[in-house]
Amino acid sequence: MEINIQHLEDIVGADNVTDDSETCKAYSRDVSSLPKLAGQILDDQFDAVAQPVTVESLQKLVTYSGRRKIPLTIRGNGTSGWGGSIPTRGGICVSLTHMSRVLNLDDFGLTVTVEAGITWRELLIFLNRLGSTLPVYPSSATAATVGGFVASGGFGIGSARYGDISSQIVGVEAVLLNGKLVRVGNMVLTEPDQDAARAKSGTKWFMNWLERRGGTEEPDPMSYLIGTYGVFGIITKVTMKIIPRLQLLPFAVSFETIDDLVRASIQIISEAEPYHLRFLADNYTSKLRALTGLIFEDGKFILSGALLDTIFQNEESIETIKGITETNGGVVLDIERAQYHWDERLFPLRIKRLGPSLVPAEVLVPTAEIPSLLHDVRRKLGSSRFAVEGTMDKSGLSSFLVWILDDERKTVSYTIGWHRSFDIAALAKKHGGSPYAIALWNSMHAKEFYGEQLYEEFRALKKEIDPQNLTNTMKVFGGRVAAAWPSLILGFLGGFIGLSLALWIGPEILGASWLRDALLAQPVPFMPLPLIIFIALLGGLLGFSVIKFMSLKQAMTLVLPLLKTLGRVIGK
Repeated sequence: MEINIQHLEDIVGADNVTDDSETCKAYSRDVSSLPKLAGQILDDQFDAVAQPVTVESLQKLVTYSGRRKIPLTIRGNGTSGWGGSIPTRGGICVSLTHMSRVLNLDDFGLTVTVEAGITWRELLIFLNRLGSTLPVYPSSATAATVGGFVASGGFGIGSARYGDISSQIVGVEAVLLNGKLVRVGNMVLTEPDQDAARAKSGTKWFMNWLERRGGTEEPDPMSYLIGTYGVFGIITKVTMKIIPRLQLLPFAVSFETIDDLVRASIQIISEAEPYHLRFLADNYTSKLRALTGLIFEDGKFILSGALLDTIFQNEESIETIKGITETNGGVVLDIERAQYHWDERLFPLRIKRLGPSLVPAEVLVPTAEIPSLLHDVRRKLGSSRFAVEGTMDKSGLSSFLVWILDDERKTVSYTIGWHRSFDIAALAKKHGGSPYAIALWNSMHAKEFYGEQLYEEFRALKKEIDPQNLTNTMKVFGGRVAAAWPSLILGFLGGFIGLSLALWIGPEILGASWLRDALLAQPVPFMPLPLIIFIALLGGLLGFSVIKFMSLKQAMTLVLPLLKTLGRVIGK
């Protein structure tokens, strides 16, 4: 693929483009450490990184990409582990971290409008100075960008009271993949608004498309941009709710069993209405001791969180929590321990130091099913080193996050163990759950995750605005893998050898010696090769073609059972 760096510099600025191989390699990763096997089905390194600073330059970049047929992958800071920001066809990484301004603060309407590249930490610091905070933000807030979390959706800090991030978004601006600028919901911006005319035109087109789509329900324009991983548009601005920063009071309680913890958590959400609620399984707290030397929670099940209300409301709520804890056989930890757990909410990756690599597996599951899911996960992962934590949502769902500790330097062992993340998703389904996110690796579950009708509407829009499937390729909808040469050669050899053996052994089994004689004859006098070789070559070409045109779903269906079988052999 030829990428003209001069052209990119003309579009987004000379200081905002690089094709340095080390930089491209760094941008090609997310929080997960992929095995080298992934390089056999993905073109998993960017050819260039572009960092636009204006909406107009981003629109031009999208248009240029479509005209030159260059794949684009949208990236915040790569803090997720589901493949949403990694390349699948090489191409250009569109990093939005240079678009990071706070654009509007509405104290009366209690909203803030920001550019998508600002980190949640930067936004929190800005709001805290003004006596406000956010209803919901991710546990990766120190590095995660606003646009990245909105595009992926999900739970976070504050979800115990306020739900998932989608319920906190008031308006979204995005560049659709056909280059049009749209604004949906209620964007709150300060004049002058130099993008207003283009946004009005693009939004009109988008709303007209939604009206023509033929669905039976009233369309929700924001559902096409929140939680869909940039497969329709690149989020550039977000208007979201803010709340007063009242007294924040952390708390933490300890239980001997996961059943006691879950019973207590359901009561606490209902009766105390905490701002945040997080659980740590015993296999997580025991690893905290290895990291920090702390002994107080070693091997216990910890429920931690925070209240965010007036002083008097917090006093009542903390007494309610104490009563619920004692009723369920738990122990209330002191304020120092509670503060420690509150501070740790933003550092879930600290456990990576015990890895040194992580294979994350995160699912959504009804909170009441956590004990039985944890039991099944223990049985499934066996002797693997892992730790479990999660975040409770007011809806009765919880995120259930499994950190599987491994070492990517042990290439064979690490690759074989890769299937374990997908095993957790299968277990969640058994317990009425689903993958936490779709992105790339869970695209096979997309139709079930979004619902068949909405999924088909998504496919129709994708086909219209990105017919060449250039942007965030294979995310949500899957697609044909970018098979590397070793895989193609293996496919050829598999087809050749497999058909050769079948043609050699088959006549013997059938007792058709005449067929074997025919296969061993030389059909072409001047080429001293038997017929069986020519037919086997056709088998090799068929094997080559199967690998060449295999979809991601087919590749995963083929590879994961193989890895699982090998894993049983080596105990993974």
